Amino acid sequence: HIGRWARGIEVPKYDDDQLSASSLILADKMERVPSKEIGSGNFVIGNTFIRPRVSSSPTIPVRFKRTQYLSFWMQVYNLGIDDKSKQNSANIQYELVNLDTNKTILDVPDSSNKINPNADQITLEKTLPLASLTPGNYKVTVRVDDSVKAGQTGIKQQIAESAAFVVE
Repeated sequence: HIGRWARGIEVPKYDDDQLSASSLILADKMERVPSKEIGSGNFVIGNTFIRPRVSSSPTIPVRFKRTQYLSFWMQVYNLGIDDKSKQNSANIQYELVNLDTNKTILDVPDSSNKINPNADQITLEKTLPLASLTPGNYKVTVRVDDSVKAGQTGIKQQIAESAAFVVE
């Protein structure tokens, strides 16, 4: 049988005035690549090799074993830059919740100043061992609150990306 199948892809619109982010990627392997391999090859984004975990359906969360590591990767765009200091200032919150018990397992704050203080774009990369987690359903959420744009516009600019996963 010969046939043709077509499907449209909606490309997200990123407004220069709005804080925005890429999708949150869950991966089972994430590592730096040598400088000669930056931006080349499968699963290489910038200077990082990211092997994503994908499920068979968008409604089914990805699965990890307790012997593996959970890595997550996300880029944040259009951070405000302070006119005086020429730096960004965003608060980042990483949260891991056990969906079975609704208990927060991890709640870690971070700052964009530690990652890349002079850029309007940052890349968030974290890796966690899963050995300490009990088998069950979990959700990781990354929240970014831009303090500079809130001060400039008077409007709070915050984004959050989440992804569910299962630990076996």
